[in-house]
Amino acid sequence: MKVRVSAVFEQAGEILCMKYIYGGKEVFSLPGGGVDNDIPLQDVVAKEWNEELGIKVDIGDIILVGEAPARSGHPQTLHVVFEARKIYGTPEVQPANTTSIGVVWIPVETLASISLYPDVGKQLHACFTEEPRRCVTFISDCMKRQYR
Repeated sequence: MKVRVSAVFEQAGEILCMKYIYGGKEVFSLPGGGVDNDIPLQDVVAKEWNEELGIKVDIGDIILVGEAPARSGHPQTLHVVFEARKIYGTPEVQPANTTSIGVVWIPVETLASISLYPDVGKQLHACFTEEPRRCVTFISDCMKRQYR
């Protein structure tokens, strides 16, 4: 199973996304990428944001987790979406590291109706508009006691 991590940064009722054109259609993506072996998940997200957007980011807890079943040449993928608590700098696409054509701010109220990758717009809309806001606590090392 492939694992992809990303993060959501919300500011003034909008979330930061990367814009792509696939098959002539606009698609928006949560910044992030695939996980390589032995790299902590939060570090992968921070690295991807730095490489693709040229900024540093503070990564918080998990907002949601979703599974994409294997389909037509795409492997089964576990998507882990973190909260981006704070960004440092102005996000700009780094063309050497991504095929994105731009950075866009998507209003939270439109999340349920746009083409978002991963396809979690409805869930993110609920996350940012319903009270109480829920998240999943992320434990970066749940084997500190080393039961061996």
